[in-house]
Amino acid sequence: MSADSDKRLPLYLLAGFGVGAGLGLLVRGIGLSTEIPLQVANLAGEIFLRGIFMLILPLVVPMLLLGIQQLSETGAMGRVGWRAFWAIIGLTAIAAAIGLTLAKLFQPGATLSPAAQAQLLARFSTETLPQKHLSAAYILSLLPTNPFREVAMAFTPQQEGGLLAVVTFVLLFGIALARLPREETQSFYRLLEVVYKASLWLLIQIMRWIAPLGVAGLVFKAVVGLGWELFPLLGRYVATVGVGLLVQLIAVYSLFVWLFARRSPIQMLRESSPAILMAFSSASSNATLPTTLRVATERLKIAPPIAQFIVTLGATVNQNGTALYEGVTLLFLMQVFGVPLTFGEQIGVVGLAMLIAIGAAGVPGGSLPLLAGVLPLFGVPSGAIALIYGIDRFLDMLRTTLNVYGDLVIAAYLNRSYDGVSTD
Repeated sequence: MSADSDKRLPLYLLAGFGVGAGLGLLVRGIGLSTEIPLQVANLAGEIFLRGIFMLILPLVVPMLLLGIQQLSETGAMGRVGWRAFWAIIGLTAIAAAIGLTLAKLFQPGATLSPAAQAQLLARFSTETLPQKHLSAAYILSLLPTNPFREVAMAFTPQQEGGLLAVVTFVLLFGIALARLPREETQSFYRLLEVVYKASLWLLIQIMRWIAPLGVAGLVFKAVVGLGWELFPLLGRYVATVGVGLLVQLIAVYSLFVWLFARRSPIQMLRESSPAILMAFSSASSNATLPTTLRVATERLKIAPPIAQFIVTLGATVNQNGTALYEGVTLLFLMQVFGVPLTFGEQIGVVGLAMLIAIGAAGVPGGSLPLLAGVLPLFGVPSGAIALIYGIDRFLDMLRTTLNVYGDLVIAAYLNRSYDGVSTD
């Protein structure tokens, strides 16, 4: 995809959202028959969703294995590497927990009537999806006896183990791979990178050529069922994500910078502004990488080895903003479709948000295929992801900004312990 077409993609998605919403309101307003329009909309939406689903496993498996490889290499840097590991895991967990807490507090998706919920479920799903409750049998189902069967069953209506069981196996297999000598696994990791890059290219093409029509069709189905009620619903969702990102930025990062990096949070923000602006405009951690490295070494005076290590690693696995966004989105869609969660299942949502964030591609919309894949695990139809597709680009800009700033925050902290010399 060219740079110009990449910049136009958000406009195409927004246009698809607008066309779908406008036609849905028009059909409702003048009382036209919805049978044929819904068939056309369903076809467009289903083609788009199937294109996304066919890439979930080719994206998930390489991303998780490569992410584990990168995290395992932190041990090669000794104390600095382990501090990086725990800082990434800790801040990501805090971000996901903030998203969960705010979604539970504000209840952005819990304002629909039972009738509206039933109508949405009928529009987005033709089958009854199972709700998995925390139990001994469910926990055992996460440890697959036959991983290949789980891969085959991952997207069937029964969801017998499915994607979570596959993720469990991949995580364990990734840890085993990381323990082997580098010379024995190097060729395998190169193959994983090829699979990942090819899958990512296909994802970008689907987003460019199919997503606008698919989003229009799926949003049309939602608006035919909800009408104007959809827009304040999305407004509350966006506000919840925005407040969560602000809390992570102002409260969590500022406290971390002050306590552990021993720097002024205000000065840190000011010096990081070029990378922050680049992240906001591009919505891509990978595209921002050169700017982030320059800011780290030239403006923040971070040692080049530390900057190169954590900024490169962070562009893949340190996705605090994405973890927060995923936590809010999962709970929002569960609230919209009236799916209750126990406390244990809420903890599971936090863990899933962290996994999706670590595995997400550092490109606009890279986390959405993974998010769509886990929705059926909670009894939410995967097509529900279309409710947020049209406005995702704006949220992507916000969360990428937090992701990139988080890399600089951790780099500033690690810089203090580099070679045991304080750089204050």
